Formats: sequence, structure tokens, C-alpha cells
Amino acid sequence: MVRYILLAMTLNGCSNYDVQPKELAVAHVNEAYSQNIKITGGKVVDKYFEIDTDMPDDLGLKIQPNNDTSGFNDFSIKGIPKHKGEYTINISTGFYGRGSDELNKKYKLIIVE
Repeated sequence: MVRYILLAMTLNGCSNYDVQPKELAVAHVNEAYSQNIKITGGKVVDKYFEIDTDMPDDLGLKIQPNNDTSGFNDFSIKGIPKHKGEYTINISTGFYGRGSDELNKKYKLIIVE
């Protein structure tokens, strides 16, 4: 009986985090771009949410939450890109009540003429 309780406690601590979409849609220079990104499986700790990207500041795109309620569980890349190129967006975060659980996701954003 003790083995079953221990197994149940171990499995209960596991979580299945997911990020959608798996890949970003291709963007076009001087055309409006909006890509929604959702993280499920736990509540993101916004103060530990990090984005590392090589996108230049003058590219014309911003990454921001869609609303105050869901924070970085539901955010978007929006704007009108001014330059073509390939850029990397690395996302990492922790989750409330999950100890050291982390999620890391790497996206490639392609902007064409």
C-alpha cells in the first residue's frame, strides 16, 4: 500500500507544459503581423518570464501579453516588420507552485519581402 501512495505522490507532481504554436508563421516586410503564443499546463510566473532575441529594436515588432489576467501564459508578437531576415526568439519561464519546473522554447521568426 505504501508503494502505491508513493507512486501516486510522485506522478501528481509531474506536469505537462505545452507551447502553441510549435512554429511561428512567416512574416512579410511592411505587412501587419500578429502571432499569438499560449503556454498551458501551469501559471507562468511573469517576473521569471524571459525572452532573449536577436531582433533589432527598430524591426517594428513587439512581444507583449494579450491581457493582464493571463500575463505571459497568453502573449503575442505584433507589429509591422521593417526588415527581412531570420531571428531567434528564446522563451524561458518558471511556474507558480511547481518548484524548479521550467519551460524553454526556441522559435525562429522568418521575415520575407
